[in-house]
Amino acid sequence: MKLDTRLVSSLVKIFPDDINGEGISNASIMQNEPFSFQIAFKSEDDDIEIVPLYIRIESDLDISLISQYKIGYVPLIRADHMFADENFERKTPGLFPDVLLKRQTNPEIVENGPQWSPWVEKDEEHKLRTIKDSYQAVWFTVNENCEEIKAGNYYIKIKFFNSMDNNCVSEETLNLEVIGAKLPKQSLIYTSWFHCDCLADMYGIEVFSDRFFKIMRSFVTEAAKTGMNMILLPAFTPPLDTGIGNERKTVQLVGVELCDGKYNFDFSLMKKYINLCKECGIENFEHSHFFTQWGAKHAPKIMATVDGEYKRIFGWDTDATSAEYASFLKAYLKEFKMLLKEFNLEKNILFHISDEPNEECVSFYENAQKIVGEEIKDYMYGDALSHFEYYEKGYTKKPIVIVDSEEMDKFINNCDDYWVYYTGNQLKCGCSNRIIQTPSARNRVLGLQMYVGDAKGFLHWGYNYYYDIISQGMFNPLLNPCGYNQLAGTSYLVYPDTRGKAIPSLRLKVFYEGLNDYRALQLLESLIGREETLKFIKDTIGEVSYKFCPSGKQLFQFREKLNKEISKNI
Repeated sequence: MKLDTRLVSSLVKIFPDDINGEGISNASIMQNEPFSFQIAFKSEDDDIEIVPLYIRIESDLDISLISQYKIGYVPLIRADHMFADENFERKTPGLFPDVLLKRQTNPEIVENGPQWSPWVEKDEEHKLRTIKDSYQAVWFTVNENCEEIKAGNYYIKIKFFNSMDNNCVSEETLNLEVIGAKLPKQSLIYTSWFHCDCLADMYGIEVFSDRFFKIMRSFVTEAAKTGMNMILLPAFTPPLDTGIGNERKTVQLVGVELCDGKYNFDFSLMKKYINLCKECGIENFEHSHFFTQWGAKHAPKIMATVDGEYKRIFGWDTDATSAEYASFLKAYLKEFKMLLKEFNLEKNILFHISDEPNEECVSFYENAQKIVGEEIKDYMYGDALSHFEYYEKGYTKKPIVIVDSEEMDKFINNCDDYWVYYTGNQLKCGCSNRIIQTPSARNRVLGLQMYVGDAKGFLHWGYNYYYDIISQGMFNPLLNPCGYNQLAGTSYLVYPDTRGKAIPSLRLKVFYEGLNDYRALQLLESLIGREETLKFIKDTIGEVSYKFCPSGKQLFQFREKLNKEISKNI
């Protein structure tokens, strides 16, 4: 049997009919840094249709440090976008790589018996079979759990065996240098909104039930493992992607009782939620928005027990200027701040007023800010927005600016604590994005962009959002990855498996590499200063802005040069 194999970086996308990128044989990392690479494989034997394979890894690294995934493909029926630039992998419908199916590392090889596959990896769910018509691929991550590896040079040899006769049919070797330095702790705050109702509806379970929290743990663990250090805290059902007059499933962590005109609050469920997230590695929390999206004109849906009846007490019929709602918020925030003190989260909470306020609703946003401003003035608070006016007038302390904002330079030059965000539509002029059909470099480059722009955080609206626009309808991204407005991958970074486990995406891993590029630049800055680090960036890869879009080869080579510069200065 003849097997064609190619070892490529994590920035190459391997399609069934093509490998869009060059091979690598050498790479470098810091001691506590994950590193991913891929191997594509395809049969070159015209006489055999399908051949079962298994993999063995040889290395002078501890084998347990090497994780392995089979790359799965999802069917995109739309890959183009009417406002898109040319920085796409391809713009035609087809199968795109994105799903990472966990495999064992060097499991026991047992004799299976049947002649069509006598040797197999014991208890392996995601077996490998080569075919002559299409490339397939395996994804490898070294040091996935960010342990501290001893500095030195290591080899990682991946051997492919024919399960029919137990013979090695191909092998690839990566030479990996571990530099004697560690990435600093991630200071950049990163959140992708976690949607509790999507999780409950996808699995047909009750919100905040024991089964819910068990599944949630898997999803949050996967997020924390790939750099997410802040999570949305649904104190009340978040007023996000909700049509006017409509409601999303209640996901309210705070128990509210109204008795004789006085509000009483029960935080026991919220405490359980916070503890679970902290156990998974989350350090920061963002409170759900106090007012409705795109205008700050109304209150979110808030449920309470009134005279023994559980019912909605605020919502679309509550004007944002309501004195009753203002009184409620003041009573609630007084109690909530005591909870923050109990959990020592006073510096780890972000408050939101209203998501994406537009220029037509300045007065409403100003009113909303006045209602809660005094209560949250000593805490982080900020919103996704595009207009410098909101920051300039003091309506928000921490502006979260869309990457293609025409006023981005104003924020960079006048705000020392801004974040950035994008949705799925920032596809012009090279802006970073992580939808499935964009190149991986376009996903990862955000880390470099944020360092140069001195951004302090990143927010995205969809970690596990499986509804369509305005939360109508539901889709399984494994079957219908274009389920949200035909923008594949814009609303999710993980896939739901049938047993309640989060399946990571290729894009999730690549985005984390961008966060680690940011940390590597911080490491260099600690050695030579920010001014010299910025000069190194300009001399090495050119002028960098939020519209800078290098190729995968350029970005990979830049990181290698960055590592060498760090090594030279330690």
